[in-house]
Amino acid sequence: MRTTTTNSGADSKGVVRLGRWELEGDSYLLLVVGAVFGVAVFILCHRSNFWLRAGASLVPLAAALFWIRFFVSGRPPHFVGDFLEGLVVGADFRVRLNRRPGPGHPRRCIQE
Repeated sequence: MRTTTTNSGADSKGVVRLGRWELEGDSYLLLVVGAVFGVAVFILCHRSNFWLRAGASLVPLAAALFWIRFFVSGRPPHFVGDFLEGLVVGADFRVRLNRRPGPGHPRRCIQE
């Protein structure tokens, strides 16, 4: 159990421990949803053989574990949004104001 000298108990989101993993906040719900979707896929593929059903039912759970491992666990709060924005935009979001250059100093030769 984590103990601190501050009164931050109301600010804490809680921790769920699974072996060596500590899932903070609601990230354990992603794992539960992945497991539920895995069971649903296993049931929906009832006409195929067992090994195909087992392999197909592991895909949602593996996707949830991948998402938690690389995007949630140990990352800052808005990491996913910033990461996806960096992929789409290519850089951080910046507001670019349309500044009109005013009259410069008469002895200045360098344009900005």
